[in-house]
Amino acid sequence: MIKFLKYLKIVIPVTLFVLLISVLCVYGAYVSYQAPTYKELSAIDNISKGLQVSERQIVKKSRQSTVRVLSVNPETGNIASSTGTYITAFRKYYVLTVMHGIISDCENTKILIEGDFIDCLRFVALDVPNDYAIIELEDEIENRKPIRVLRDIPRGQQWKKNLSVMTGIYYTGFPNTAGPLTFSGKVSGVTSDEYIYIDSYAWSGASGSGIFSENGKLIGYIVAIDVGATEFGAQVLENIIFVVPTYRVDWAFLFR
Repeated sequence: MIKFLKYLKIVIPVTLFVLLISVLCVYGAYVSYQAPTYKELSAIDNISKGLQVSERQIVKKSRQSTVRVLSVNPETGNIASSTGTYITAFRKYYVLTVMHGIISDCENTKILIEGDFIDCLRFVALDVPNDYAIIELEDEIENRKPIRVLRDIPRGQQWKKNLSVMTGIYYTGFPNTAGPLTFSGKVSGVTSDEYIYIDSYAWSGASGSGIFSENGKLIGYIVAIDVGATEFGAQVLENIIFVVPTYRVDWAFLFR
């Protein structure tokens, strides 16, 4: 009997240890083969580690500041979907987007963030010639990081560097209501009427997306894609984007 008890004292711990190892192995195999969730895959900070540190920071800045803008015309039932950039100055919070994406008043214009609607407090600016709208928000947006107008927009001679041909750019938007989707591209040139040509991709819904240069500056916002004449007639050139530089935005409202 004594020998049997001694035997149990040895066997039971060994058996429990083997059982524990088996459970851990099974759990490890389960975790390693379990696909990540949509939330994990679509996370703002799920960015390729193959990029350089500076590139990752710019992509993250772009993704953290992008929002979707919805404007509803209650009379017709039409809904306009565009993209906006979340910005801040003097502890107030705004969204910069395109004027052609606003088809109703402030009450019927909402900012959509991951299924949650944020109200428009008021329209600070509605500029038809430069096709931009600035929406003031009542408070800051959780889970988003705003672009600081007084720091993250080029000044003076910085523009020459940020708009140099073949300067890399990044933007995040909601083309065809999908997204947020992030794209890269390059500055191709500047038109005589001060639009920036960007070699990248854009579709309906991406209008209003903020364009960030490889220097981390907010240099403009998408307003249109190019339409070129071909032997088959007028065709959309999806890889050529028209961008309005942010120096054409009247920021004077910040100081009123």
